[in-house]
Amino acid sequence: MLAGWWLALSHILAGVALCVTIIGIPFGVANFKLVPAALWPLGQEVVETP
Repeated sequence: MLAGWWLALSHILAGVALCVTIIGIPFGVANFKLVPAALWPLGQEVVETP
């Protein structure tokens, strides 16, 4: 039940660490977008983009 909090915290910390460099900013933003999916995984759907 508490695994989502640890996963969300790790995404936040990794996002902050990646945003330190210019090359890592897109990856950091992607980590920030994964935080809601870690906290509220129900109702989320993985969709492939073309």
